[in-house]
Amino acid sequence: MKKLFIIATMAIAAISASAADWYTGGQLTFGRTTESLTGNKTTQVTILPELGYNINDHWAVGSTLGIKYRKSGGEERTVFQVNPYLRYTYFKYQKLDLFVDGGVDLGMGRADGSFALEYGIGFKPGIAFHINDKFSLVAHVGFLGYQSGNNPAKHNGAPENWGFNLDSTNILFGFYYNF
Repeated sequence: MKKLFIIATMAIAAISASAADWYTGGQLTFGRTTESLTGNKTTQVTILPELGYNINDHWAVGSTLGIKYRKSGGEERTVFQVNPYLRYTYFKYQKLDLFVDGGVDLGMGRADGSFALEYGIGFKPGIAFHINDKFSLVAHVGFLGYQSGNNPAKHNGAPENWGFNLDSTNILFGFYYNF
């Protein structure tokens, strides 16, 4: 019985020690816009929880997994999305980190009765401010890479672009909880 207790205690300690390297966050958006010329209303909802693991002080791996919904006029689009990434933190100063995420974006759904596939690959620079040991504010600014989709996805609003986009309308803010 004593050996079983010692093994169980060691297992719990090992799990607790490795849990300190995990973080969670995500993206939750809701928006409704109306075009002034046409009166066309667009509704967007995004739920993309994120889970990541810090391998060491400079490298992390993670992914978002969720759903994006968009309704514009008479067209609706629901996309199930998975976005795995590898994060490299290249600068650390006290509570501030600068990093870049290299990742793959993959979205699947239906458009006009056909299978729609969205995909992309690229880099997203970011900044993290650690409020304390448990909470961080994170922002991604811009994108360098390629995004596209099959014909049904493009017809239903999936972008096809490649290049570098760094502007103030392409900022994503997040909140992380570190285990």
